[in-house]
Amino acid sequence: MRLVRLAVALLVISTSAACAGPADSPSPACAGTPGFTCTTLRVPLDHRKPSGPMLELAVAAADNVDAPRGVLLMLTGGPGQPGVSLLARVRNYLDPAVLREYRLVMFDQRGTGSTGIDCPELQTAIGGSDFLTPPADAVAACARKLGSSKDFYGTPDTVEDTEDLRQFLKQDKLTLNGTSYGSFTAAQYGLRYPSHVRSLVLDSVVPHGGIDPFGVDLMAATGTVLAASCRHDPACTTDPVADLAWLVRHGQIDGSPLNGTALMESLSILSLNSVNPSFEGIAKVLNDARSGDTAALKELFQQATSRGAAFDELSAGLHLATLCSDLRFPWGDSATPLASRPAALESAVRRLDPARLSPYDVRTARNQMMIEGCLRWTSRASEYPAGQVLTPRTLILQGGNDLFCPPEWATWTKDHAREARLVVVPGSGHGVQGSRSDTTGRDQVKAFLLG
Repeated sequence: MRLVRLAVALLVISTSAACAGPADSPSPACAGTPGFTCTTLRVPLDHRKPSGPMLELAVAAADNVDAPRGVLLMLTGGPGQPGVSLLARVRNYLDPAVLREYRLVMFDQRGTGSTGIDCPELQTAIGGSDFLTPPADAVAACARKLGSSKDFYGTPDTVEDTEDLRQFLKQDKLTLNGTSYGSFTAAQYGLRYPSHVRSLVLDSVVPHGGIDPFGVDLMAATGTVLAASCRHDPACTTDPVADLAWLVRHGQIDGSPLNGTALMESLSILSLNSVNPSFEGIAKVLNDARSGDTAALKELFQQATSRGAAFDELSAGLHLATLCSDLRFPWGDSATPLASRPAALESAVRRLDPARLSPYDVRTARNQMMIEGCLRWTSRASEYPAGQVLTPRTLILQGGNDLFCPPEWATWTKDHAREARLVVVPGSGHGVQGSRSDTTGRDQVKAFLLG
């Protein structure tokens, strides 16, 4: 998600995570939200070396420390999105009854926020994009800046930070509510520490079994969503899927070939619930561009690439470091020697089925950020729990028009959870709880958390 930056006021405490100190006195200035206290959680950079270098993570916690149902930890997405600066927005879409029954807590996951990873060249080139092709020089510069610390920005590291936070808050169990990448973090915590989880809310799900870095599911979802949106729009008189496929293969803007990854990014941004999840008017934009009038498409590109540009809103460096550590690629993982990667990648590219990529193409799959960025990135690979079945009570929310996390991912997650309920909201996009036009998500969360 691309969201608005807010000011963060921090009060720093010096206790380690393993030995939680008392909370600071209530501060009405905490993230600009009265009734919350801001503190700093200190965690080891490398959890295997608790006496080594430390990271300081901003934490915002509601002052109702005796909430009847304990802590509700909200986990933001990206990876790369902060937590504390988004407190006011998240608090506004939670039902007041939930806020009375639970103590709302948010924190800046490692590498995010005002003290997070800032790789200026990479940030300028791709912001927090999942798809735009990152320049090789920008990737190399970010890797050099992080040095050996880039080994410690995988999701399992954040899971251990979350466990330290649980101890810091003196809670036996947490209720976790994660959106997008936050759903992946929440699920991974549930797999690693099931006895410390009361329940899970997974919104716009990234499946805890991992994703295909070529984005085949995402490409296929585009055609399905565009076709459905056209059927429900009386003004749609063209075939947006065919127009998109033509633009991917033949389109130009100002004499230069269109970039398929830019099209993926732009259409995915539209699927945010705060933007245009119904894709109203997009069929005309695509058809006009195919006919030679690219003005509206150029504006769409500019809007998409300008979002989330600041590192403290969505860190491109953390985004890349986490994805490269977490994912498994045709060449193996992020610890695979660089020299052996290109041959394995090109072999996998040759095996891609163009029909499964439609309306995109093989070139788009090959050039997107997860492939091109991680091809040159080396780090310690993430290690996950052996089991894949979630055992905590779980609510899964999914937007039918989500192009960041397609409905198939939510279905897979339900099938790999012991006690889960899946709610798909037709016409909704990415971030179901935050929808301003459809209260289904927040209503479902209220019923689930108070049930």
